[in-house]
Amino acid sequence: MLVDLFMPGKEGLETILELRRSYPTVKIIAMSGGGAKGQVDMLRTAKVMGRCQALVKPFSREDLIGAIESQLARTHHLS
Repeated sequence: MLVDLFMPGKEGLETILELRRSYPTVKIIAMSGGGAKGQVDMLRTAKVMGRCQALVKPFSREDLIGAIESQLARTHHLS
């Protein structure tokens, strides 16, 4: 699951908490360009709340594909 930390209508951290409650094993990649609160602190907070990986915007297509492949590899490795 790819979650932006700053979204209109709902914060990404809230979304991560809801996902963790409903789907405890889902892999979450959090992304942020910083927003008003500062990207480093928000991505660190997202880690504590259960994100598996982080991407800092702007990121390349290769960065995104690498993050997804990394999470898929972890999923298959654990199976």
